[in-house]
Amino acid sequence: MPSKKANKYGTAAEHHVIEERDLEPARCYWHDAKFQNGTPVEIKSCDVDSTGYFQIYERAHDQLLDADGWYAFAPYSRSGRGMRVLKVRMKRATKIPPMQWSSTGGHRGSRKAKVPIEVLKF
Repeated sequence: MPSKKANKYGTAAEHHVIEERDLEPARCYWHDAKFQNGTPVEIKSCDVDSTGYFQIYERAHDQLLDADGWYAFAPYSRSGRGMRVLKVRMKRATKIPPMQWSSTGGHRGSRKAKVPIEVLKF
């Protein structure tokens, strides 16, 4: 069952990745940060004890592909009242395995795919 604090944890994971990888924050619907050279990075996080998968939105994925962008995947584990990022794995958008897109019920105007942690070989 997804946490009601998923947005809080996702934001904390995003800050962790930005700091750990020395990225520049970027507030855009299709990417969260940039490398120092301007290449976009979309940061995805998931709770390993709950969902166990990352949600990727097709429209954002297509824009990352066009920009030769990257994903930063950050699985986390809840701990007490907070969370702990277990590992960060960077992957080019072009290297993401083929995805099965499904309707999102209108959320973000795009279809989404659920990518299990195992597929990304953590």
